[in-house]
Amino acid sequence: MKRYQLTEYHLFQRLGKLILFNVETMLFYEVDPVISDAITCFEQAPDADIPALLRKKYSRWEVKNAISYLEKEGFLTKGDGLRHPYRTPVLTKRRGIRHLELLVTHRCNMACRYCYGIHGQEEWGSAPFLYGANSGSMSFEVAQKGVDYLFEKSGPRKQVSVIFFGGEPLLEIGLLKQIVPYIREKERETGKKADLSLSTNGLLLTPHIVDFLVENRVGCQVSIDGPAAINNRTRLLVNGCGSYDAIIQGVKRLISRRPGKVPARVTTVHNLVDLQGVVDHLLGLGFGSVHIEPAIGSSGDMGVTQDDVERIKGQNEALALFLVESVTKNRFFNYSNLVKHIRQTRVVRERLAYYCGAGRTYFALAQDGGFYPCHRFVGMESYRMGTIESGVDLTLQKKILSLTVDNRPVCKDCWARYLCGGGCWKHAVDAHGTLEGSNDKLSCQIIQHEIECAMAINSELAISDQDILSTMYEEATEPYLITDKGGA
Repeated sequence: MKRYQLTEYHLFQRLGKLILFNVETMLFYEVDPVISDAITCFEQAPDADIPALLRKKYSRWEVKNAISYLEKEGFLTKGDGLRHPYRTPVLTKRRGIRHLELLVTHRCNMACRYCYGIHGQEEWGSAPFLYGANSGSMSFEVAQKGVDYLFEKSGPRKQVSVIFFGGEPLLEIGLLKQIVPYIREKERETGKKADLSLSTNGLLLTPHIVDFLVENRVGCQVSIDGPAAINNRTRLLVNGCGSYDAIIQGVKRLISRRPGKVPARVTTVHNLVDLQGVVDHLLGLGFGSVHIEPAIGSSGDMGVTQDDVERIKGQNEALALFLVESVTKNRFFNYSNLVKHIRQTRVVRERLAYYCGAGRTYFALAQDGGFYPCHRFVGMESYRMGTIESGVDLTLQKKILSLTVDNRPVCKDCWARYLCGGGCWKHAVDAHGTLEGSNDKLSCQIIQHEIECAMAINSELAISDQDILSTMYEEATEPYLITDKGGA
């Protein structure tokens, strides 16, 4: 008789639940110790008599039932064959540009300590410093050509997006007031819809600017790191003072116009990990969601360490339990680090071949008219992907397209690859000097742990709170939400 073969799986315990995840089918199950022990035995001794190995703990009938269950759910197969029979890359075809990021300025009116901009950790001057590798601001002509290129090269897509980035994009409100009407005119000409969004530090959210953003349907993500005591440690004005008091009035003004629709983007740094306090504070201010990113690869004393990661894991589990409690009381608690994975593991189940659309469907346009995979690559000439005049050079794009999670050496055997997509390209370059590398190892640990928490949350809620869970999935989808993922 041919022996059983195991499909690729991941077994873990989280929130007091034993969860068994089938990597290939992307289905997960809450299991009992018998099933857990049985599959572990198959992993360690595939040719052994499993009921005999477990006879001191379980009856032969219990073990045989566990084996039948594992076979029924696709964890065990009979016969020879590949361990990974389902490996089929997805999302690998060029389907036209979907997202265009306009770096309207490299100027910024803050000096955040962890910023990867060129002057982020240098002495502050009396004027806004230059962010990134190049100085200056984008002309209307370059922005116009970029928008034309997006609409022309978006192919059959009916929906595209334009993201205004910097530096601080609201320093160029004059350009935004020129280019936004132009984009709306292109919508009318082409019949396509364009979602507009920007990321801001909040210092310039004056009544006039808020009116402009709301009236023109420009989504707005605010970078803020939590209560004043936390925010003011890292997010500094150019004079070295904390920024919290300077931005909070503008933030409240924006939230009052778009209640529950403004996302907050948080960066947590070494020895400043208080996720619960940060999330509670920001949601209490009226932000619709909170997304937290650890400072990975930051120089000096800002970058998170392994000890920080362990604290992040513990706090994520506490937030997961609080999310469950909130949902069961019919309150939606949008800690997006978990909610995005909750939705992915229960509803979407899309097998991600890439982390984001960078270099495929997502491009950043610099002030000089050069294309890059995203804003974090601007100024790195080896990652310049063409110009607004010549179009996108397919050489680097073909390389990116070839690097699915199944083709990246460090990712191809990771159980979370189809739910993660391999992580940020820039983190891979920073960590390994090449796109072929994986995400930074600390980021990998955090993402894997978030996915495990999401599966455990789904397992807890799916039985008794299906209607509430469905509502959460729907509310998690924001029409003007900026995320770090560029999408397909």
